[in-house]
Amino acid sequence: MQKMGNTTQTATYELSFININSQGIVPIRYRHALVDGKPVAQLMQMDSTRREIVQRGNEISYFEPGLDAFSLRNEHIVDYLPAIIYQNFAELAEYYNFIDAGRTHIGDIPSRVVRVLSKNNDRYEYVLFIDEERYLPLRVDLLDKNNDVIEQFRVITANQNKEIISELDSLNKVNMPPLLLIPKATQALNYNWRVTTLPEGFKEVKRSNHQIAENEFSQSILYSDGLFDFSIYVNKSGQQLNSPERDKALRYGRNTIYTYDKDGNEITFIGQLPFITAQKNRQQCGVYQKVKGISYG
Repeated sequence: MQKMGNTTQTATYELSFININSQGIVPIRYRHALVDGKPVAQLMQMDSTRREIVQRGNEISYFEPGLDAFSLRNEHIVDYLPAIIYQNFAELAEYYNFIDAGRTHIGDIPSRVVRVLSKNNDRYEYVLFIDEERYLPLRVDLLDKNNDVIEQFRVITANQNKEIISELDSLNKVNMPPLLLIPKATQALNYNWRVTTLPEGFKEVKRSNHQIAENEFSQSILYSDGLFDFSIYVNKSGQQLNSPERDKALRYGRNTIYTYDKDGNEITFIGQLPFITAQKNRQQCGVYQKVKGISYG
């Protein structure tokens, strides 16, 4: 697994693949190389949209017809590529099991099959098919609790040649759009609620306030274990009764959306976790009184 991670981030290669999810099938061409020691990559949608994403070092630039181009700071392109290929597997091993599921062939390429499961069985499962010679990912399935495929990354062709470097090097001579500056909070956001128990490995990433009416804001906290993310949104509902009949649940692809009332607040879970894990959050998210310092939930 670690060899695959190193290869995808340091090798010179080109992948033509399809990304299959609940929204349909998207054909993609992705090129990657290190030029003067810095990663340079290009991802192009090979359909009518012709959406393009370019990486130069830690800047990611987005180009889409009809929209203004912009750049963001990030270590790699996250769109359409499986998040698992960029992970630190030594860190993930504390919360996930990596199971050697044997060998198979993807087309005529010998591949090693690896299953990635959370130790607490509270997350989705990854199944990876890795080229045994080049250590490139050839197929990545994301499975739900019923072993149904939620998303699939499937390589059609994989190439490694020197021409890729010269083609990507030309991108270093192109003027990229300016960086999109994301304002940082001037002071820490303190909320009178918290999630008392997180799934193992998850940590708080950021807090945000979202205006939903003239004088009304929704508060949110984003959590991640590096592989999966989820957010908790809290806003006033005026509904004092904690009635399960008012609960709303929906799964859209890998995302679960679960809304319920608790202690006069509407709480919404949105994240890449199974519904049963989202339900546990109902008991683990509580509002507390700052003055008395009492927490519950």
